[in-house]
Amino acid sequence: MGTKFSPKKRAVYKTLGGVPFLDTRYTVFGEVEKGLEVIDKIAAMPGDGMNRPNTDIRMKMEIIK
Repeated sequence: MGTKFSPKKRAVYKTLGGVPFLDTRYTVFGEVEKGLEVIDKIAAMPGDGMNRPNTDIRMKMEIIK
């Protein structure tokens, strides 16, 4: 990847988690406020070598202003 992370950023990954290969490439566009168990179900889905699920997972989003 070639991206260098500061010691502070690496500490965040170790304590709070995260996915370094997604940083600088993707934008967070939402937040789960309820139904957190759905995240576990998505994470448990079989996937390919690129971390993509073998079958599409549909999501319902609601914009709250």
